[in-house]
Amino acid sequence: MSQTQINTNQEWLKVLGKGMVTIPKKWREALGITTGDIVRAKKEGDKVVIEAQKDSNVPYRIYTDTEIEEFLKEDKLPKNLTKKLKKKFS
Repeated sequence: MSQTQINTNQEWLKVLGKGMVTIPKKWREALGITTGDIVRAKKEGDKVVIEAQKDSNVPYRIYTDTEIEEFLKEDKLPKNLTKKLKKKFS
């Protein structure tokens, strides 16, 4: 009987709200990624690559007011849900 080989360097992940995914625990442990750490994500063709940060000197980006306004706009609840919640909790 033949055994199926399992590739432990590959995993299907479910995309949650706001595009969040969970990096498998074994990978986080192997890469030394802990809660609150910074990782780098980059798009390579049709792939997303997430890299662990190697040093503590992490570059950061300052967002413009326009970008922040866009983030906040995207984060708002739909009007119909807002009405339902206001009605329920008023």
